[in-house]
Amino acid sequence: MLSDKPQPHQYVLLVMLGAIWGSSFFLIKVTLESITPVTLTAFRLFFAFLVLASLMFILGKRFPKDFRTWRYYVLIGITGNILPFVLISWGELHITSGLAAILMAVIPLTALLIAHLWTDDEKMSLPKFIGTVIGFGGVVLLVGPEALNGLGDSVLGQLAVAFASFCYGASSVFARKVGLVKLDPIVNGSAILLCASLMALPMAFIVEEPMSLEPTLISVGALLMLSIVSTAIAYIILYYLLGAVGASFTALNNYLVPVFGMIWGFLFLSERYEQEAFIALAVILLGIVVTQIKRRSAKRVVNSFAVNKKTGEEV
Repeated sequence: MLSDKPQPHQYVLLVMLGAIWGSSFFLIKVTLESITPVTLTAFRLFFAFLVLASLMFILGKRFPKDFRTWRYYVLIGITGNILPFVLISWGELHITSGLAAILMAVIPLTALLIAHLWTDDEKMSLPKFIGTVIGFGGVVLLVGPEALNGLGDSVLGQLAVAFASFCYGASSVFARKVGLVKLDPIVNGSAILLCASLMALPMAFIVEEPMSLEPTLISVGALLMLSIVSTAIAYIILYYLLGAVGASFTALNNYLVPVFGMIWGFLFLSERYEQEAFIALAVILLGIVVTQIKRRSAKRVVNSFAVNKKTGEEV
């Protein structure tokens, strides 16, 4: 069962996940300067697997042995890794990073709907829905409504990123639905990345020619950051949160992704922002807060009703 209300450390991990993935779009852009999309995806997955597999070995953890679990790992490896990684990398060749951020912000809405349909303990509520919509509006305001002017300019690029966001939302809910989140997060991450790597590496050599590339040092550095931080470390946090507080709450990190994209730009690229950016940040945080209200009070009312129903007293 999910915890009734996320604990402070789980909010911290949610922010950390947003911060980590907030750097991904920038790192992908840098990597794509000299490394092609499918090759980027394949080696990002493979290097991330090496990191988590090494951690598994050090901690003495073991992979599960049943076929059903590995079948789930293969499905998530495809829908939660290969497809979205390739689609986002390819899509960013054709659309702006701002529009990509808005399209990726569809993930919480997708996760909320799918979780409502697929799970028994993550049903949609009015505060969840209103908060999710507010958060999405905050992302649009942060990136700049003018980014939406690009809609229609590169339909295939936009559809690629939008479908990637659907894949992320669906795979997260699926992991909860089939019970994978009950297993160790490091084991889950290692196994999924292993499956994804075994499929992505041959694909890269078939579709592209990795050995003919001449990657720059900065692109290789960005690729390693994507593998170690944005994939390996992020997976440990992701699967812990999915098991502890569910897909709907975890998906809210995608509203923090563009926020941290703004912060990283300010810190490392000397970018400056107008007052609207800080208003957008407040809107996003408001949306996250709204999704969490009335959870405990609603449960208290239901429990009180049940108790009084047994005693025959009116509430």
